[in-house]
Amino acid sequence: MMDVDGQLQISTRSAFWGAVGNFFLMALKLIVGVMGNSRALIADGVHSGADLGSSIAVIIGLKVSRIPPDESHNYGHAKAEAVAQKVVALLLILAGFEVGSGAIRALGRVHSQRPDFLTLIVSAGVMLIKWVMYVRQKRMALRTGSHSLMASALDNRMDVISSGITTAAILGAQWGLPHFDSYGALAVAALIVWLGVEIFSQAANDLMDRAASTETVESIRDVCLNVNGVKMIDEIRTRVAGTQVLVDLKIVVDSNLSLLEAHGIAHRVKDAVMNLPRIQDVMVHVNPD
Repeated sequence: MMDVDGQLQISTRSAFWGAVGNFFLMALKLIVGVMGNSRALIADGVHSGADLGSSIAVIIGLKVSRIPPDESHNYGHAKAEAVAQKVVALLLILAGFEVGSGAIRALGRVHSQRPDFLTLIVSAGVMLIKWVMYVRQKRMALRTGSHSLMASALDNRMDVISSGITTAAILGAQWGLPHFDSYGALAVAALIVWLGVEIFSQAANDLMDRAASTETVESIRDVCLNVNGVKMIDEIRTRVAGTQVLVDLKIVVDSNLSLLEAHGIAHRVKDAVMNLPRIQDVMVHVNPD
């Protein structure tokens, strides 16, 4: 079973290579978009710039989340991931509005030049590259339970869609429909803003102590009930902090047990739950039957 530190190392490495990929894709799309006269490809390049900023924010968030608990942060720094997600979301929303406003302004102008054929090749190629990046990052996010890495993977999936729109827009402009390029840029901008809002909502949930999944809670319940001496469970409360889960339990034991015996049961319950994936800490309260 992979420990939390191993999960964070894998997530950080994946985010780093994502940042490297986004840097080169951003440069490629912006240069070819400007030289090839494609506003849609430039918009896609701005999106990749936001992706680059997002990847950097994710790396910083993951690095900070590995800092152990201290006097100021008794439960550690795992929520730095959610803070990184909010930075990602705000960057995307700002980039989307900027790209959208530029596309709207362009619709009011007369277009005399069609996008170069090279812009079409680059846009289609980027779409394939982004699909590979999405599949790899999603696999890593599911493996590690990293919400910020999953946010980055979903952003890559949106890139596949936006690159498809860009490709179609460039193709339309080359067929003699000049405003298609600007319409494509506007559609990409809307997708960017939509994704930013979605990621922001996810981060807000994490910062407000969102509960763990039903599957995680049921796993905790099953493990507790398998501990000898536990008669029933009065309450299970969980809260997600980055890749980790904090658990508060109220268990019921025989009222005739001594304090030492009841404490021993509580300790065994904690050890059993701590062996589950992603569990960072467990607080067990004992109630008599």
